[in-house]
Amino acid sequence: MLSRITFMGMVVLLLLSSCQESGCHKSQRNQILGKNQYNSKEYQAELYRLIKESPDVDYYYEMREEIFGQNYLVVSAYGDAFCGKLCIIISEEDARSIKLQDSAGYQGAQLIGLRYKEHKTDYGSALVYDSLEYIVD
Repeated sequence: MLSRITFMGMVVLLLLSSCQESGCHKSQRNQILGKNQYNSKEYQAELYRLIKESPDVDYYYEMREEIFGQNYLVVSAYGDAFCGKLCIIISEEDARSIKLQDSAGYQGAQLIGLRYKEHKTDYGSALVYDSLEYIVD
């Protein structure tokens, strides 16, 4: 009986979190995130600012994307008062070894212990993938 209650609780939690995930980007309250494309400099800078100010952020795999020959890991980031799609550069070496492939099977999987570093360039700053502890699919 207890295992059924636990199972039902997990199902309800998954349904609630999946509803939150899909509707979050559509009901964006942050003007910068709401008015810009997720892959724009303004959007990424604002989302990164919000992430740095938030004590707890959850990350979910969206896709891998190639833009001008550069590989990106696109993840949904959820904080207490925001959500958005974060673009993280993947180095060639990490692109070959990272567990997340172009498979749609990983879409929506939670990324536990996702780490990245800010890399400053002449054109601004970018986030570069560092490591990942594990994936909750």
